[in-house]
Amino acid sequence: MAKSQDVLALARAALENNRDHAINVCKCMIANEPENSSLRERLKTMLSRVPSAMVLQDQVPNELKGLVLPHEPLLALSDMALPTAIGDELALFLEEQAHADAIRAAGLTVPHKLLLSGPPGNGKTSLAGAVAKALELPFFVLDFSSVVTSYLGETGGKIAKIFRGIAERPAVLLIDEMETVLSERAGHGSASDVGEIKRVVSTLLLEIDRLPDHVILVGATNHEEMLDRAVVRRFDFLWSLPQPDDEIVQAWLHCFAQRYPDIPILSSMPDMEIGGKSISDIERDLKKWCRRWVVEHATSKAQPAFALAS
Repeated sequence: MAKSQDVLALARAALENNRDHAINVCKCMIANEPENSSLRERLKTMLSRVPSAMVLQDQVPNELKGLVLPHEPLLALSDMALPTAIGDELALFLEEQAHADAIRAAGLTVPHKLLLSGPPGNGKTSLAGAVAKALELPFFVLDFSSVVTSYLGETGGKIAKIFRGIAERPAVLLIDEMETVLSERAGHGSASDVGEIKRVVSTLLLEIDRLPDHVILVGATNHEEMLDRAVVRRFDFLWSLPQPDDEIVQAWLHCFAQRYPDIPILSSMPDMEIGGKSISDIERDLKKWCRRWVVEHATSKAQPAFALAS
């Protein structure tokens, strides 16, 4: 039975607009209700209808809302097909993260900055999310569209605010398309614009240097060659995710098939043109075939096994 203290706690959470607290109170009430309680079932139904985007948004510190976007990782590391060299270094990185306290106690620094490069659609964002999932950390993406403004003087302040806010707690922060800002160090346009751009870049480099090692910083770029060398040097691991070759595609297909065990992907999938395609392009085409297989399979099952004689 719900107790008065539960009702009061729920009311307080509502009045304070504290969704996290309200959800936790509801979960406690569900746990304390008997199995046949109608209140228990109704609360469970209500919680199941809370949009995941709302729950994710609540993970963002208030001072960072509108500047970073929360993401729910869709893939685990086991769902990804990575080049062997990256897989080996990734295992090393995760092992060092697991023993971070021992590394710090020995007076050493804990590597926590990853730079991912390669053409779009080959898993940079998915890998960053999978790392967050493996480390059981919230996953945030820096939204450059909200940070870079026409008033460059404000951009540097926003960048400093993001990094100092994210430093308060363990998390994974992805800066996507880093070349958007960090390829401009040489500058173009008026002398005043060049000066402001240099100050923005200097601010970002300074904040990267100050970032504590309980925050995993993942930089992603489609054009590593465009990045300022001072930026590249600040990352502990540099991993290139190239256009997939046949070996990577076959490994990825087996990972993909394991995600959909009810569909005979490996045995029934038709030959597909994959030359020059990114992983995301291949996945889009394969999911299209999977949907058609499901529809045709469901249609055939719905057909009567025989026709009655007239």
